[in-house]
Order: sequence, then structure tokens, then C-alpha cells
Amino acid sequence: MYGLELTPEHPVGTLADFAATAESAGLDAAFVSHHYNNRDQFMALTEMASRTDDIALGPGIANPYETHPVTLASRMATLQEVSGGRGRFGIGPGDASTLANLGFDQDDALRRTLETFKVAQELWAGERVDHDGTFRADDAGLNYEVESIPVYVGAQGPHMTRMAAKHADGVLYNGVHPRDVEWAADQVAKGLEERPDHRGEFDFAAYGSVSVAEDADAAREA
Repeated sequence: MYGLELTPEHPVGTLADFAATAESAGLDAAFVSHHYNNRDQFMALTEMASRTDDIALGPGIANPYETHPVTLASRMATLQEVSGGRGRFGIGPGDASTLANLGFDQDDALRRTLETFKVAQELWAGERVDHDGTFRADDAGLNYEVESIPVYVGAQGPHMTRMAAKHADGVLYNGVHPRDVEWAADQVAKGLEERPDHRGEFDFAAYGSVSVAEDADAAREA
């Protein structure tokens, strides 16, 4: 996958323009980050879906603390519907500093991330779910059909990276230095050793920050 992340510090219409440009340039995916002090990622993704035809779209990432995981699964399912099946569910523990502003301390981050997307997959498959783990759900289900949605885990540490390789469809690895990417590739390899064959191929994406502008000085200052 060759894609980009957009930060909703920009107006929603501008993000949709960026997504359309990315699609015309041949990129595979456009993700939208989430922090409570920026614009809503799912509203931005919905507008991006209306302005594009082929590019994959998803949160990059959503966290399972601010929104109940069942509600998050339904939001992602709705994006899958409005995008015509182009959704990618980016899920991870989120940004510690902004979550702390809201009173969240990322308890059991790996377990909660794993439980969130496992429950989401059950809901998308049309199942009713009872769950008692890092969150609760009693006889929860969606009242509409959902196409299967690939899951990408946002990861940086070894345990989350290995978990992604074992259980998810891909990882959005938070690092771009060659040494870091090489280290992460080793963690992915360890996770893949325990990956069931039926899960299919795994997508390893290095998730680095860049600044793009027509003027080089403006790009450096961004």
C-alpha cells in the first residue's frame, strides 16, 4: 500500500481536495488522523468518499477509548457503505497526551485494541455480540449488512506490532528511519510466525511524517 495520512487541522473541504489529488496521483489509500482538538475524522472521511472513486479511506487511527468500540464499529461500517467498500479500519491506542486531556490513561492498550477490532469483525459479520473484557457489550448487533473491512493496527512498540502481524490485515507502523523500519520488520516476522493461514497476506506500512509544498522553505516551516 502506498498512501498518505491527512490531519484534520485543515477544513473538511480541503481534506477532500487533498484526497482527490492523491487519487489522481495514483495513491492507494488516504487515512485521516484523530485528535479531539481537530475536526472530526469520520465526517472528513465521508466528504472524502463523496469526492473520490477508487482510493481506500479510513481512520488513521481511531482509538477505542473516546468512543465505545461497538459505536466505533458502526461508524466504520457506515464509512464502508458510503465509500462503496473502500474502507480501511485503522485502530490503535491513540495519542497519550490528548487522551490525558480527557481523563483517559490508555489502560490495557494492546488488549483493548485487539478486543475492539475482534468485536467489530463479529458485528460486521452480522453476529450479535456479548463481550466482557476491557469494555462491555450485551447482545449488541448492527441492523444493516456490512462488507468485510480490512483492519490496520497503529503500532510502535514490539508487542503491538507483533499482535498486528498475528491478528490484523496490516500495520501502520509509526516510524520511518531505516533502522526503525528494519526493527519493526523483525517484529512483524515474529508475529507472522503465529499468523493463521486463513488470515491471508499482511500489509506492512511505515507511517512517517512529511511536509509537501510547492515552495521548499514553506514545506520546511509547516
